[in-house]
Order: sequence, then structure tokens, then C-alpha cells
Amino acid sequence: MKKLTLPLSAALFLISAAVPSFAGTQNKKIHGYGALYGTYLNYNNSKYKKDGYSTTGYLSLGDGIHNSFQIGVEYTHINYKHNYPDLDQEDFTFTYSNTNQLLKNHTFTFGLHYINSDDDLTDGGYTLFFDGTYFKYSPVYPYSFKWNAGIGLYYSRYTNVTDFNVYQVNPHTTVKLFSDYRRGALYTDITGYYIHVTDSDKLYMDKSNYYSLDVDLRYYYGGYDFKIGGWVGQQAFAVKNGGFVVYNLKEKYKGGAYAEIGYTFKNGFRVSLNLSVNRFSEGDNNVVQSVGTLSLGYRF
Repeated sequence: MKKLTLPLSAALFLISAAVPSFAGTQNKKIHGYGALYGTYLNYNNSKYKKDGYSTTGYLSLGDGIHNSFQIGVEYTHINYKHNYPDLDQEDFTFTYSNTNQLLKNHTFTFGLHYINSDDDLTDGGYTLFFDGTYFKYSPVYPYSFKWNAGIGLYYSRYTNVTDFNVYQVNPHTTVKLFSDYRRGALYTDITGYYIHVTDSDKLYMDKSNYYSLDVDLRYYYGGYDFKIGGWVGQQAFAVKNGGFVVYNLKEKYKGGAYAEIGYTFKNGFRVSLNLSVNRFSEGDNNVVQSVGTLSLGYRF
């Protein structure tokens, strides 16, 4: 594992770059959301992996209008079979978002994800990313959200063993299907993935370009929220969840499905359960990865 000077210096850079925009909010209330996530992983039909777990801490702070900082710290442990060494890994994510200041009805997000891992190939790897999203609102009162569309750009760099880069482009959109007091609110999210892995021949991968499509539905009613979705296509070294999840192990994923249920109490506490299933190839072997995550959060 490498030293953590890169993520710390990058975090300081993001904070210092955002301070001028954030400085004018000293007289405004600071809004935030913090959460803890506990995850269990299981690998069915794997020749090498048995199971594992991860714990994640997340914190978002902002003025609730223009500026927002997000920080994520994750520890992952994966148990291997046949006396192969287990894997321990830490992930660090830092983002800054600006809404309506750089451009009206737009949110721009800049971020870094850094990996400190026992996996020699990707230890010390990092991902730089940018997302720009346009929001469309109703022209009449109450000026409610209608849809958004944007694009995410991700650049991952790995140099520890084999020098290679991963480029990812994510066009995405969210559309409100309906929203009212009696029926609740229903949204759909659609995200496309294009991933290009350089020097794939040195990594003994059969291709350099990967394409996939992810679609989900989100429903809100009272304090409850539900999500169900899935994706088709192929992915390798993918970056997901707005830069907070990086699949850095050399595995080719072939589709998956997920569901989540959550409840937010009136005092700001939230509890949720997320279940997902993904398929990936392990040589000639097809592995099913099952993941369960319980989260506890608080909005203030």
C-alpha cells in the first residue's frame, strides 16, 4: 500500500478552490447529511473469492443553495479461498459541487477518488472526475423539477505494476414521471456507460471498449423511498455512484440488478437496505456477486 499524500493534498486543493465561492455563506445555515454503511459481499461459483465486507463513512456539507462538499471513506476486506492472501483496501473520495453560480440551472461537480490497496495492479490508483448537469423546472409556480440531463467524465490512472489508464463517459438523465400529494413521486434515472481501457493487451483482457446501460425507478411516498433497477452490457474498471465507487479489480462485469428500500423519520434520521446482484467473469468461470448494504444516516 502506498502513502496517502495524494488524496490529502487533493482534498486540500478542492477545498481551497471552493473557498471563494463558499466564503459568502458564513452568515447562512450550514446543511449536512452524514451516514454509515455496512456491506456484506458473497461470491457464488468463484474459484478464488469467498466473501467479504466493507464499512463506509459519508459526510455532505453545504449551504443548501450553491455549494456542497462530500467526503467518503471506505474500508473493504475480501476473503480468498485456497490460502490465497486476503485483500484489504481503503478508498477515499472528495467532491465539490456548485449549483447556479457558474451557470444558471446547472450543477458542476469536481472530484477525486483514491485507492490504497493490497491489489498490486491498482494500489495507489486514482480517479479524477467531472460532472455537468442541466436542470429543467416548470415555468409556473411552484416551479417544480421536471427533468435533468448531463454528462460525467472519469479518468482513472494506475501505474503500480502495469501503466494503464481508464476513460469513462456517462451521459445521464432523470425524468419526473409524476409527483403529487396523494400518489407520491416517481422518477426514472437512465445512465449510459462507455469505458475505454488503454493497454488492455498488457492486462490480458480481450477488449478495450465496454458499453452498458443502467435504468432505475425511484418512488417516494411520505417518509418511504423505494428503488429498483438493473443494467445490461459489459463493464471493466467502472466508476459508479458519482465517483464514490470504483471497481478497481481486473474483472469483466456482465450485468446486474438492484433494489433499495428506505425510511426517513421526521427528526432527520434515515435507515435503508440495499440488495444487488452482479455477474462477472473470472477467466472461463461465471461468478455471481451478491451484495447487501444497511445504512443509517442523519440530515441536519
